[in-house]
Amino acid sequence: MPSALVPVVLIVGVLIVQFLVQLGLRNRFAYQCPNCGNEFNPSPLSMVIAPHRLGGRKYTRCPGCGVRAWAQPVAKAR
Repeated sequence: MPSALVPVVLIVGVLIVQFLVQLGLRNRFAYQCPNCGNEFNPSPLSMVIAPHRLGGRKYTRCPGCGVRAWAQPVAKAR
């Protein structure tokens, strides 16, 4: 394998693993908008690319009010 492809393969591999992890977390957690209190599930792709902080907060747009804010994870009832 040419040495130029190694970083590309590694980056793609990490993104695929991250996508699968976020897909699994989506089944356990919803996110709550700090502006309107709406609970929502972002798409796995938006969860991978959204900035995040310790504690699981994601900077994403609420589908209810349309505001971009740091949404707090909320455990789903089982």
